[in-house]
Amino acid sequence: MSYHVESLCDCRKFGSAARKQIAMYLANKASDDGSGIWCSKHTMARHTELSLAT
Repeated sequence: MSYHVESLCDCRKFGSAARKQIAMYLANKASDDGSGIWCSKHTMARHTELSLAT
């Protein structure tokens, strides 16, 4: 988990709750060394309870 990225996303406005939820989920999954985020769209949809299209 990258606390720095999560902190940046927490302060930013994204325009909708769904966008912020996805951004915070991705920030939570980001690696600390900057190598990437390893999760699929299906996993994100399942964990955030949003549709795949969102």
